[in-house]
Amino acid sequence: MNKTRDESGPQTRLARDLGFGAALSIGVGTMIGAGIFVLPGIVANKAGPIVIFSFALCGFVSSLIALCMAELATGMPYAGGGYLFVVRSFGPLAGSIMGWCLWLSLIFASAFYMIGFGYYISDSLGLSPVLIALVMTFLLGALNYIGARETGGTQFVIVLFLLLILAVFISRAIFSLEPQNLKPLIPPEIGFSGFLLTLPILFITFMGFAEISAVSEEIKNPRRNLPLSIVGSVVVVTLVYCAVVFCLLALRPYNDPNMANETVLMDLARTLMGSPGYVLILMGGILATVSSANASILAASRISFAMGRDQLMPDWFNQIHQKFRTPFRSIVVTTSLTMLILLGMGNHLELLAEVAGFLSLILYSLICIACMIMRHAKMEWYTPTFKTPMYPIVPLLGLSGCIFVIINTTRLTLLIGYLIIAASFVWYVAFLRKGTRLVGASYVLWQQKVVKPLVVRAEEYFSGRREMIPTILVPLANPETEQSLLKVSTSLAKSRRARLRLIHVVHVPMQTPLEAGRMQYENLRKEKESLLDLASRHSAEQGIKARSSAIVAHNVSSAILSIADTENPELVIMGWRGEDRMPRIQRNTVSGVLKLAKGNILVLKDRGIPRLKKILVPVSGGPHSQLGLKIAQELATEWDATITALNVQRGKGVTDSISEFDRQSVELFQSEALDFVRETLHGAGVEAEPRVILDTDIVKAIVRVADDHDLVVMGASNEWFLRQRLFGSIPDQIANNASVSVLMVRSEE
Repeated sequence: MNKTRDESGPQTRLARDLGFGAALSIGVGTMIGAGIFVLPGIVANKAGPIVIFSFALCGFVSSLIALCMAELATGMPYAGGGYLFVVRSFGPLAGSIMGWCLWLSLIFASAFYMIGFGYYISDSLGLSPVLIALVMTFLLGALNYIGARETGGTQFVIVLFLLLILAVFISRAIFSLEPQNLKPLIPPEIGFSGFLLTLPILFITFMGFAEISAVSEEIKNPRRNLPLSIVGSVVVVTLVYCAVVFCLLALRPYNDPNMANETVLMDLARTLMGSPGYVLILMGGILATVSSANASILAASRISFAMGRDQLMPDWFNQIHQKFRTPFRSIVVTTSLTMLILLGMGNHLELLAEVAGFLSLILYSLICIACMIMRHAKMEWYTPTFKTPMYPIVPLLGLSGCIFVIINTTRLTLLIGYLIIAASFVWYVAFLRKGTRLVGASYVLWQQKVVKPLVVRAEEYFSGRREMIPTILVPLANPETEQSLLKVSTSLAKSRRARLRLIHVVHVPMQTPLEAGRMQYENLRKEKESLLDLASRHSAEQGIKARSSAIVAHNVSSAILSIADTENPELVIMGWRGEDRMPRIQRNTVSGVLKLAKGNILVLKDRGIPRLKKILVPVSGGPHSQLGLKIAQELATEWDATITALNVQRGKGVTDSISEFDRQSVELFQSEALDFVRETLHGAGVEAEPRVILDTDIVKAIVRVADDHDLVVMGASNEWFLRQRLFGSIPDQIANNASVSVLMVRSEE
């Protein structure tokens, strides 16, 4: 995961951006989709009131699988999810087949979600559900193609909104329930077969929890958040499903002619709450189906990338768009296949659900077995922080549950599923068997027993040495400011006898797996020297030890903050192009770091530092000003420069006095201000020329004096408006108007 071009060069790491809420919302958000907004009426008509137990059984089996998956995910927290667990446990053949099955199951699921969306829209507009589904699928593919931004927070809000809608429906339905509609539990004309036939159809409604493991590389604190989010999402959704279906059956008899309707929830909501209820469920259905389909398209692109990483899918699939930085070919193929399936099977909603569920059940069966294999293999590299409880009962029951559902699947679904498995087998034998470099668990075991201990010992050795030497963190982003930023950084490193920690955060959109961004970055580094390479060479020329790494992340400021928390640097030095010309992502990055980071932070507004002989330090008191003086002293010592400590008082000068009394008052005021500057310099232990100016415009006065200097070092203002300015009104204006470089300083005190 941290491989680089050479061990001495910059390292590339992946940032963990997703917390428990974001991870939980991925699972719940994918499951709270067409499954609850479209299927309940259809399956209730097929099975009767016992369908409530069909949902409960699917939820129970999913919980067992989730417990096994949680152990595997904490033991193998890398991109790929269920595919990765199978390929690491069973080797490339099973991994190739299951990878294709998982990818296609997500495509079938996307088609199912989109046709559910089509039914909800057609109920209002009267258009063809398939046509609506095709149009929306194309739009979602286009949005993922260009990398439209979506965060864990956005998904979390969507999930809360959907749960609120269902809660409103349940709360209102409770007062209108008719318990006699729930009898008989098993209708004589249907029998127990209805219960069995609905299980394969309903299993698609519990597919979302597996998508959490597909992004396990990006989850914070995986030891706690992975098992909680995977199992928690299944429990939450199961309870919601059973409550909704219970209300549905208690409101309308299972054999009602209008029950077997994709939009039965909207009809009941309109009966219970009128037009507002109808609109509420309509909004929920639209949002749920679109969100689920989008999540499936995103997950499918991640799975295809993981397979490409293991050379089980052509590299053509995993090319990253130069402009949008998204796996655009994978997205195009996924979207196109979804549209083809909609054209051929769009009128067969239940078949789409069954095929997606069947392919997932095959994978889940192997995951239950993989849990037992990895537990008994006792490989050193497999150290899950979560252990499946009641082992081996839980994985055996999970496996039995999967087989039980599979044997009740319809023949047509089995035929389609087995054809996909057979085609995947032929694909592996014909194209991959001789070419893949993946050798399974034995290779991983060799890596963990021999290579990893050496790496760990080396990291412990160098980590111990780094703790003895102070660190200066330097995030690099803009080649235009790199030279001046490094000039300041290396000078401060010499003064403090510190080492530099150079980082370059490579931003990729949410649609792109972090591993894909890392591979693209590494490929670019092979073509030309990177920003980090240039910075490392410059540091070496100055005799400064530097450690550099690129960090691929969905959120730049979070990645910088994560490194700062880990390294605990003495200083963080960043470049700033200026508020007016600065791109939004950079503005958000600098302000985000300033808002949350701890410690001393320096931000350089660069206008070049060809020479440094005169440094201007505006003095206003406070810890920021004190640190600014100390920084200026260090730079002046290294560059043999002089320092001017300037204090600007608002008012008119001596030349504007209209009387002798006014002149004496002004001189007394200047004398007191000069004493203040001297006391400040003495307190900071800095030698500088004190200077006091009276002017009606503080900013213009400092800018005017700065014209005769080479660098301005100034402390942050107490007037903080981070959403509008970075360092308060006065420093911000000086930085934007001064003709020389401005180094703005924020103290941790």
